[in-house]
Amino acid sequence: MIYKEQAALKGALMFGASVLAFAVTGAHAQTAASDGGMGEIVVTAQKRAQSVNDVGITISAFSGSDLVDKGISTAEDLSQITPGLVVNDAGAQGAPIYTIRGVGFSNFYVNSSSTVGLYVDEVAIPYTVASRGALFDIERVEVLKGPQGDLYGRNTTAGQINFITAKPTRDFKAGGSIEYGRFSSVDAEAFVSGPIANGVQVRLAGKAVQSSGWQRSLSRPDDKELGAQDQIAFRGKVNFDLGSVGTLLLEGHWLRDKSDNVAATTYDGTEVGMPTAQSLPTVGTPIYSTGKIRAADWTQEFRPKRDNKLKGTSAHLDLDLGPVAFTSITAYDNFRRNETNDWDGAALNDSASINNTKLDVFSQEVRLASNGSDDFTWIVGGYYSWDKIKETYNFFMGDSYFAQALGVNQLLTRYKQKTESIAGFAHAEYQLASTLRLIGGVRYTEERRSFTGCTYDRDGSLANATNNIIIPYLIVPAGLPEPDPILPGGCSVYDDLPDSATYGTFAEFDEKITTKKWMWKAGLNFEPTRDLLVYLTASSGFKSGGFNGANANTKSQQVPYKPEKLTAYELGAKATLRDIGMQINGSVFYYDYKNKQESGLAVTFVGNISGITNIPKSRIYGAEMDMNWQITDRLSLATGGAYLNSKITDWTAISAASLYPDVVYYDASGSTLPNAPKWSFNATPAYKFPVSGDMSVELAGDVIYRDSTSGGGLAYKATKDYWLTNARISLGRDDSQWKVSLWGKNVFSTYYWQYASVGGNGLYVRVNGMPATYGIRLDVKW
Repeated sequence: MIYKEQAALKGALMFGASVLAFAVTGAHAQTAASDGGMGEIVVTAQKRAQSVNDVGITISAFSGSDLVDKGISTAEDLSQITPGLVVNDAGAQGAPIYTIRGVGFSNFYVNSSSTVGLYVDEVAIPYTVASRGALFDIERVEVLKGPQGDLYGRNTTAGQINFITAKPTRDFKAGGSIEYGRFSSVDAEAFVSGPIANGVQVRLAGKAVQSSGWQRSLSRPDDKELGAQDQIAFRGKVNFDLGSVGTLLLEGHWLRDKSDNVAATTYDGTEVGMPTAQSLPTVGTPIYSTGKIRAADWTQEFRPKRDNKLKGTSAHLDLDLGPVAFTSITAYDNFRRNETNDWDGAALNDSASINNTKLDVFSQEVRLASNGSDDFTWIVGGYYSWDKIKETYNFFMGDSYFAQALGVNQLLTRYKQKTESIAGFAHAEYQLASTLRLIGGVRYTEERRSFTGCTYDRDGSLANATNNIIIPYLIVPAGLPEPDPILPGGCSVYDDLPDSATYGTFAEFDEKITTKKWMWKAGLNFEPTRDLLVYLTASSGFKSGGFNGANANTKSQQVPYKPEKLTAYELGAKATLRDIGMQINGSVFYYDYKNKQESGLAVTFVGNISGITNIPKSRIYGAEMDMNWQITDRLSLATGGAYLNSKITDWTAISAASLYPDVVYYDASGSTLPNAPKWSFNATPAYKFPVSGDMSVELAGDVIYRDSTSGGGLAYKATKDYWLTNARISLGRDDSQWKVSLWGKNVFSTYYWQYASVGGNGLYVRVNGMPATYGIRLDVKW
């Protein structure tokens, strides 16, 4: 084992070192001043406009036109062209899971904040359930890897994804697109921008998406297909010029999403060395499916769907105060959803849910930045936010073995969660010498979170089972105090914590936690020529603790999980090889990960159900590279790759063999982290040639590879490796006034799944990716 570990580390270092060496030696060999026709993306990753190649951070940046050309319309699509980024829309509770370099939180309950910071125009989206809206009118996207807490509002460990939308223009501009594709999909988008008065500019943009379903029921072949899309979104911006002092940008947005949710498909657990199922339903027999990409199943009663609305506003004030610049960002978002999911993968009422959620988020950021020489730059700021979640979570399981054993058909979980965060941060850079720049940053965060809630009897079946079965046959034999009977509609969570004030009773969970943490960053940028940047950074990040939003049976299941901490070390290089028209970037990194927040098991009277725990120690190391090469005037190649080696080094986990109150543990160290593929790769070759004086044709495609994952040591959560291929051909004017494109995604209809787990009460399930899709698109601009 030690030899394998050393060999893997050596391999990662060799891969990273070869990329860095090629970048460094290649850049030193350049003598020409021409840029070889290469483009450049300007980013604001460090709160000021810089070329992406001048920032000592590993960043994957994509312009709005890049996203359009590659057909990127969701965050999940973005993960396919970003090495190290994994986005899973599991569907079980409607909350996507974001992971960067193996750092993620594999928990799909709404009240769990993400390890990956999500931002739209510098405004944080703290809960991923509100991130599924349509991407449109995007100027660029920046994916920053590693802790960035000295510059960004919310504390996270993995990194940030910044979605920057287009701003109002000083000249009149307008444009739009319409796309028609397989499954009767229609995607229409338009914008108009320009001045409406002296010193006032406006931009209005909108998007609508409609499609029919693509998933087919295994048990009802003639049933209506699932997976239809129905989204409409608008955004408006008004910019006011405040003379020579600065600008005020007001923004408002609205989204309505009445799409279908994705359903899972069951598979026989013996495929991965497990039993056929953890437990089988008592009514009917599930149909197992392997190899059919469109196969899934659900019940008509709980057809997966959503009716969600997001609306919000923000005000961005920038003032030039001479030696300093002042920025204020005020934002409020309101998210409401009514969502149904049937996630057992069968036409059975084994595990279905209806979630009604209210989410309100307010944030205020202020900062001062130096406004003079680049030899010494600094930013100091403060951040305050609050958010409130109120959720009603109805769970249905009338056909399950669990219902047969205890007679419980329905559960109702209601909770309220409030989070308040306040932070101060500072970032500074000092030019030590003409080629050497020192970077440092600190952040202090204090976050308070409260949670009140319980799982209640919904239809009398839970009260009956608890009073007649659980109390006399499970609670009393366990040596715990005998509680008063549950009243119909009452709280059913038994307090099994001896130090609790409500010990031995059925009581609501009501608790508060506070996290106070410092974060830091230190780095050096070495720039021997204008075409080469070598950077070395060490930084720390943390994510505060939280509460379990799942159905609960005992209070010990609801004990809050602890904050996690990440210490990151990274060496990277960015080189521009002008003579051959190439930009190549590479990095090697090592993460020391402590108390990683992770889904686990909670041992309760009724069995082992959803819990959240902390993995004491794990580590991650790896290497990344990306390259953009303008091979000739007509031929270009963009590639990206990542190697990731993750390992749990200390975790005594709860075994599924546990039976309350006897908790059985096992040594889970040695497993890899979930959503952490060892290898990932993507390449986009493109060939463009003229067909007339002002028109050109472009041929392009994407080749995408994702390695298998272990499921964090749980075989039924593992995924297999897969290759995907996209292709497109376009004809358009060279001045971009119009372009028509034919496109195909997953053109070989590769069978793959992005998520696997237990679908609630016992059936093993997978959520498949989409089959081949294709269509035609027209873009116009004025």
